[in-house]
Amino acid sequence: MLLTKQNFKMAFLAVALSSSSLVALADNLSTFGTVDREKVVANYPKAQAAAEDLKVLEDKIRKLVEESNKKFDDAKAAKKPQAEIEGLQRRLQTQLDEEVKKVKKHAEDLESQLENAIDSAIKAEAASRKLDTVFSKGAVLLGGVDLTNNVIKRLSVGSSSAAPASNGTSAAASASDKAKSKAASK
Repeated sequence: MLLTKQNFKMAFLAVALSSSSLVALADNLSTFGTVDREKVVANYPKAQAAAEDLKVLEDKIRKLVEESNKKFDDAKAAKKPQAEIEGLQRRLQTQLDEEVKKVKKHAEDLESQLENAIDSAIKAEAASRKLDTVFSKGAVLLGGVDLTNNVIKRLSVGSSSAAPASNGTSAAASASDKAKSKAASK
């Protein structure tokens, strides 16, 4: 088959279109996002509030352990009957176990809420940039679009509401309760 000018133009156009399609396809496949989750958590106001909240609860548990140990030691020093000491030990341990269980549940709930919020912000940022895939920044040696700072911005905008207090109510509700108790004491 002889290539005429017309056939040559058609063949060249077909090769050009297919190669540009391949380049576009390869470009789309190589574009992905990366996120530094540690940086996101470190800069997420609700994560910081949750960490402070959990520290308060840990201190409460530590104080409860100290008080329980003191009560147990006082009962031993007072030479209480063994049955009474054992009953006290069981009650104190049960009370401690219940408090630890509550704190653990609260920590799990907070972690779940934070993870969901972070994942949603990552998905929203990826969608806004038309990225189908996002990797952890530590897993990527080279390439990718870093979404970290924009994810932090998204989370910071969504964090303007009050952080939960240690009992699960909002900080605003806690402040309101304090104000009411001050007013009642006057």
